[in-house]
Amino acid sequence: MEQEIVLLGAGYAGIAFLDTVIPELTADVRITVIDRLPFHGIKPEFYSLASGSANEEAVKSPFPQHSQVTYLQDEIEEIQIAHHKVICGTREVPFTHLIVALGSIDHYFNVPWAEEFTESIQTFAGAMKARGSVAKLQEDAHVAIIGGGLSGVEFAADLREQFPKLRITILERSESILPTLPVKLHTYVHNYLEDQNIQILTGIQVTLVEQGFVHYAFQEHPISFDLCCWAAGIKPNPVANPLLAYSNGDKMNRILVKDTYELPYLNDVFVIGDCCSSPFAPSAQLAAIQGKQLASYFIALWHNREYNPAPVKLKGVLGYLGKKKGFGMINENVIVGKLPNIIKSGILWLHKHHMG
Repeated sequence: MEQEIVLLGAGYAGIAFLDTVIPELTADVRITVIDRLPFHGIKPEFYSLASGSANEEAVKSPFPQHSQVTYLQDEIEEIQIAHHKVICGTREVPFTHLIVALGSIDHYFNVPWAEEFTESIQTFAGAMKARGSVAKLQEDAHVAIIGGGLSGVEFAADLREQFPKLRITILERSESILPTLPVKLHTYVHNYLEDQNIQILTGIQVTLVEQGFVHYAFQEHPISFDLCCWAAGIKPNPVANPLLAYSNGDKMNRILVKDTYELPYLNDVFVIGDCCSSPFAPSAQLAAIQGKQLASYFIALWHNREYNPAPVKLKGVLGYLGKKKGFGMINENVIVGKLPNIIKSGILWLHKHHMG
């Protein structure tokens, strides 16, 4: 019996699945990949697309090709489990096996009008829109970045390199930027950004965003801006929510799965990437590991092998501070300066060329 595998999403999880599984495909397997883009977008680099330091081609990678793999460019609207089909903007796609790798979207935490009056760098389209807005700014305009995590920090540092006279402010809810990283790291980054004349405000709870102003708790006077970017958090793509009927959600509403990434109460439906529950925070690195493990499971089934996944072990985190410096932690070792920038550039180059 033929397997009609439908893969929703060609981000880090989906591409890792395809790169691993394609060399092992058996003759009775067909894979249909549905994504809104006609290429794989390198999401960790979208901030540089928004700032204008990178062009579109720098964040694109071609899909891996195989005669048994079909790519459909479409908007995924609904998963109909009972009818074994996916509803898209222009078609319906049936499946025998479904892999949900839909990634995440911005989480606005119910802040009024945040989505309407801020730019996003979570998607290719969002980053392109932000790029256009950045290009229209006066040289001394004020850019407010809500969120002092990895994306917000990288975006701020890159903006400063491109536009030396811009006024840039990072607003972070925690008591420090990069709050999940060791003190040595976020202190280094904080000092670096302040040396670049980037204002950092911590302990800021944004309560409302309107045209030109960010309001925050316990303050009468809002912060004015010419452009505001939202980088304060993500949540699983809500298109995956119907799957929660066959599982449970964790505290981030990510879907709990078995060791095989299959839903606990429904066979032949799998979840990987940012929609999949994990002890770790969502990241491109984690998504890629999950994609490779799921591919290994399918390969084991096709070739009657035993599936023994290794425990998920993340290697660390790396961040850019412009084009020459960076910061990171690899195997519990803190590194700053040129080296983490070089390492991250190499990792992204390998990923773009489907070599890692």
